[in-house]
Amino acid sequence: MTKSKVLFIIGSLDSGGVSKSLVNTLNAIDYSRYNVDLLVMSGSHGVFGQYLPQDVRVIINNQICNALHGFKGIMAFIKDLKIRLAVMSVVRMILSLFNKARSGYLLSRMFPSLDAKYDMIVDYNGQHQLYYMVDRLCGKKKVTFFHSDYEKWPYYKSMDKKYYTKVDAIFTISPQCVESLKRNFPEVAEKVQLFENISSPSVIIQMANEEIDETNWHGQVLLTIGHIWKNKGIDLAIDAARVLKQKRIDFTWLFIGKIAEPKWLHVVNKYGLQDSMIFLGIKQNPYPYLKQCDIYVHPSRFEGKSIALDEAKILCKPIVVTNFSTVYDQFENGLNATICEMNGESLASGIELLIKDNAIANKYVEYLISQVKDNSSEINKLLKHLNSNG
Repeated sequence: MTKSKVLFIIGSLDSGGVSKSLVNTLNAIDYSRYNVDLLVMSGSHGVFGQYLPQDVRVIINNQICNALHGFKGIMAFIKDLKIRLAVMSVVRMILSLFNKARSGYLLSRMFPSLDAKYDMIVDYNGQHQLYYMVDRLCGKKKVTFFHSDYEKWPYYKSMDKKYYTKVDAIFTISPQCVESLKRNFPEVAEKVQLFENISSPSVIIQMANEEIDETNWHGQVLLTIGHIWKNKGIDLAIDAARVLKQKRIDFTWLFIGKIAEPKWLHVVNKYGLQDSMIFLGIKQNPYPYLKQCDIYVHPSRFEGKSIALDEAKILCKPIVVTNFSTVYDQFENGLNATICEMNGESLASGIELLIKDNAIANKYVEYLISQVKDNSSEINKLLKHLNSNG
């Protein structure tokens, strides 16, 4: 049997929900039927590279890497006497301050085409990768992903409107995200489809059983997974921690993720919270921490559909989460989580409630236990496009 040839495109395999989602997707594919290439545009295998299936062939292109690496890339182009690309990089960086859509398009024009031809190409990030896939790569079928609520990230709309008409399918990760795309692009509404982030409970549970050394924690152990920056609500977490401290509640709040905005560490120190808010950085395996925490807290300002929250549900942890626009795609307040307002006082109240009322926390856990499922079959929604005539 001849195998179908598929190319996936991803920006990077560093920490983050999109990278983890891609790795889970690739691990759900039957490699007896498909030959899969993966173009990693950043050039780095990142944190998640080690979890790629061994059958996946990774492609790295130096010109693409340099185009994405700002001033470092510009210097590399000059060194290689690629002056035109160096000039385009400068123009693109300036343009990004005023028009992200045009900047993304210009960036895509700096990427070289690939010689290989594919039965299907899957752009897993969107934006400049989408434009590159459509214009420069050869595939019988082309599909794209958008991993958030489009109305919260509309900066590329003028260019996306043009390119969405040229793909066979547009996947997104929650019902709210589906409706957002359809509202913004009614002319391609029939192409928009739901593709839930794939999570394997058996793999997550197995990895959660690994031992960890850092367990010198005090009080109730809270955990947040995600980049340390304002979009993920680090300021809300700091405000909530201050309230909990004022109420003399004993807790250790662990944070796992890239410290994208180091200034918040200084704010933590300013308020004397450094003994209660512990920043662990990126962890290749965060699941033992998730297993051992008492409460999982997710103070994000917006999400598409958070993988970290899906994983907290799989490990059946009591959850406190802010009311970002897509939260109700995953939770019902009082049934499987406490949904709070997007401020420190409300977040602290939600945490305090679960600390002091074991009955509510246990209710969430019991419900989550009954809901654990493997959704690896989602991969069929993607692969069916290989055989479609549309």
